[in-house]
Amino acid sequence: MSAVEEDGCSLRCDLCDTEIVHSMAELLLRGLATASVDSTTGDIFKSASSVAAAVKTELENYMLVRTESLIREFVDGAQDHSDQLMKASTRPTEFLSDLIGDFVASKRNLLSHVSGFLSSESRLNRIKDFMQKMEMENVWTLDVRQATSETILESIDMKCIFHCPEKFVEQDKLVDHRSRCKFRVVGCENDGCSVSLSAIHSEEHDSICPFKALPCEQLCEQHVMRSEMDKHCATVCAMKLINCPFYHVGCETAFPQGNLENHCSKLLQTHMLYVLQASTRQNAAVNDMNQRLQLLEKAQSLNEISGALDVRSLTLIIKEQEAKIKDLESSIKAQEAKVKKLENELRSKNAR
Repeated sequence: MSAVEEDGCSLRCDLCDTEIVHSMAELLLRGLATASVDSTTGDIFKSASSVAAAVKTELENYMLVRTESLIREFVDGAQDHSDQLMKASTRPTEFLSDLIGDFVASKRNLLSHVSGFLSSESRLNRIKDFMQKMEMENVWTLDVRQATSETILESIDMKCIFHCPEKFVEQDKLVDHRSRCKFRVVGCENDGCSVSLSAIHSEEHDSICPFKALPCEQLCEQHVMRSEMDKHCATVCAMKLINCPFYHVGCETAFPQGNLENHCSKLLQTHMLYVLQASTRQNAAVNDMNQRLQLLEKAQSLNEISGALDVRSLTLIIKEQEAKIKDLESSIKAQEAKVKKLENELRSKNAR
């Protein structure tokens, strides 16, 4: 839209919510890409690029007809589409999305319907790639899409929630109003932030802006960017609680790290006593370990001696058992000889 428009004798403000306008502009580009891709699916003679210009014109005409129809219904007091009228007035982005969805559905060719292409990942990738291509080639530039979005928004925003309806007779009054209008574009005041938005959203943005300088959450004297607050509190903040460096020898005091020097200075003698006690305990532990080591060495020597005695005893037992085995073997051989002798005697008797 132009900065100033004449409507009879009136000058209109016509400023719009930039966030809504930007969202609608993105919807227009995606709608054009989707309709162009779906209408040429499987067509060897046409591509999305070759039909984009014609589809864009059709989309613009379609939206013009639908919005004019909606306005006529509103003026005539029609109740048949009350939900749609309410959505258009209070949720214009959602309304435009539905409008574009209907248009895209009307452009799908037969192959798109029967091939399962509509839910495929390749389709989504093609749409995304074609959107990027159109942006690079300025098929439908952002400023033109935003102007179209503003026109649509002014038409359907019947409750004037997202655009300014103010009119003026004199130019200077219009200029003065625009300098204070809640839909005027302002930049974020926080250092480092480049966001521009409608003044109506400035407080909301300021409440989440990552560049906003805030007092330290741990109440140190510094102001820190919101995005750096967690890191600051966990690392360099003077109020971060730390343990005393002599914690492991007995000082269990925790204090802000900014007070480290003061703490160590005040408790110097106490820390020295902790160190002395720890050293004494360590020496006692060393002596105890030495005694244990000596006991282990003695035990090892005794085990070795005991083991040697056990070996001698075992050797004697083995020798005794071997002697018994030899005696048993001799006895068995004697018995076998007697058996053979008896067998021979029996054979001799039988032979007679």
